[in-house]
Amino acid sequence: ALLVVGGAWAAPPRHAFELGADLSSLPRVESNGATFRDSTGPADAIAVLGRNGFTAVRLRLWHSPARGECGLDSTLAMARRAHAAGLRVLLDLHFSDTWADPGHQAAPAAWLGLSAEALADSVGAYARAAVAALAAQGTPPDAVQIGNEVDAGMLWDAARIGGPFDTPAHWEAFTSALAAAAGGVHTACPTARVVVHLAAGGDRAACVRTLDRLVAARVPFDAIGLSYYPWWHGSLDALRANLAALAGRYRRDVMVVETAYPWTLGWFDAGRNLVGSPGQLLAGFPATPAGQAAFARAVRRAVEDVPDGRGAGVWWWEPAWIAAPRGGSPWENCALFDSSGAALPALRAFAR
Repeated sequence: ALLVVGGAWAAPPRHAFELGADLSSLPRVESNGATFRDSTGPADAIAVLGRNGFTAVRLRLWHSPARGECGLDSTLAMARRAHAAGLRVLLDLHFSDTWADPGHQAAPAAWLGLSAEALADSVGAYARAAVAALAAQGTPPDAVQIGNEVDAGMLWDAARIGGPFDTPAHWEAFTSALAAAAGGVHTACPTARVVVHLAAGGDRAACVRTLDRLVAARVPFDAIGLSYYPWWHGSLDALRANLAALAGRYRRDVMVVETAYPWTLGWFDAGRNLVGSPGQLLAGFPATPAGQAAFARAVRRAVEDVPDGRGAGVWWWEPAWIAAPRGGSPWENCALFDSSGAALPALRAFAR
C-alpha cells in the first residue's frame, strides 16, 4: 500500500515484472475431476504454471458467497498452495457476495441499508481483516485490488457512479469506500501494493474520467489494473496507447490484471462458450493454439513496453477453467490447457 511518510504517501518497493494467473475457480474444477499436465508429466495446475515461468496467482474474494466458493477459507487455502509453489498473491476484493464487474456490483447482503459512512467503515474493516488473515498464515498478499472493475462504482446503489448516479453524493460514497479499503490494506500489510482495477483496457477517456476523480479525492493507490479482452476492449494498439497514457498521467505502475484469448472456437461440453464467434477475434490472431500463443506474447509485450518501466505485469484470467468430467465450462476455449488438461503453447509463450 502507499505508506504514510511525513504526511505524504510513498509507494512500496517494486519488483520484477509479474506474470500471473487468476486461479479462483481451480478448486471447483479439480473437484469436478479435471487433471493437468505439461511436457514433464501430470502435476498440480499451480505447479505446472510455476515451473513454466508464472510468478503470481490472482484470487478473487467474495464477502459471503452462497456455496463458499471464493470465500475467505478457500482463498486462504489457495494462497497457501500458491506460496508453497513459490508464487506471489494478488488479492482481488470484490466487495460483494458474488461476481462484481461493470454490470454487477451488488453490495454484500450484510451491508444492505447502511449509510455511506457506515459502508466505508465496513469496507475498511473487511479489507483489513481479509489481508490480516492472509498475513497471519504467512501468505501476505503482494498486491490487493480494492474492488473489481469499478468503472461504474461499487456497492450499488450507494456507491454507484455514472448515468443517473453521477452525483456528488455517489462519488463521495465511492471514493470514501475506496480510501477506506486502501487504509485497511495498508494497516494489515504495509508492503502490499494497492491496485485500482478498471475494465476499459482500450479506452483512455473512460479510464481518465474515473481516475482523475480518484486522484482529486486523494484516494491512495499504487497501481492501475486494467482488463483487456479484445472482443470488448478493442485493438492491441488501443491497449498500448492507454497503458502509456495512464502511466504517464498518473505516475503509477500499470498492469493488465485480466486477459485471455481462445485457442479454438469449438467446445467440449453441453454449453456454449463465452467466446465462440469469428467476429470476436483480432485480425492476425486466429483461434488456434498458435494464434493464442501469439496473442499471449503480444499482450505481454504491450505491458513490457510501457515507458519508464511502468508496466508491472499481466495476469491470464482463469487459465485452468476447463470442462471437467463432472462440470462444464463456458471458458474452456480461453484456458491455457486443452480439453484433456494438457498445457497449450500459449502457457509457455506467455510466461517465458
